[in-house]
Amino acid sequence: MQRNFLRNTVIARVLGASLGAAPAFAGSYVTTDTPQAPHFLATVAKSTQTDCFFRRDWLGGWKVSPDARTIYLGVSGSIYRLDLAASYPFLKNPFALLVNKGATDMICTPLDFDLTVSNRAGGVEGVIVKRMTRLTPAEVAALPRSLRP
Repeated sequence: MQRNFLRNTVIARVLGASLGAAPAFAGSYVTTDTPQAPHFLATVAKSTQTDCFFRRDWLGGWKVSPDARTIYLGVSGSIYRLDLAASYPFLKNPFALLVNKGATDMICTPLDFDLTVSNRAGGVEGVIVKRMTRLTPAEVAALPRSLRP
């Protein structure tokens, strides 16, 4: 009997902690008349409407800036600018292959990328994305043709 009580207590605490239901341990629930999403959820919801894209929508079209510090991705009619943490000379190779090995289906932040670039001759380099920005139509129009994916 005591063993079951301890097991149930541990399970309840683990579930409560993982669900953020600390008041449930005291035997009372906190309710509100108007449920509101936490601030960070509102931010994520806003960004998914404007700045996110599905990984499968990027069909591999990309261009690199002359200094190899910026990549422009063509994604379903939009262009995204990826500011990189450093210069990656492999990106300027005419045979360069850029691959996203990330497991995330929805890409909303630079952390969702796991990019590698290969020169197709055995050289492989990881690429760190510092910032991701979806370009507005005006920014796309101002972009030189050589940088449009």
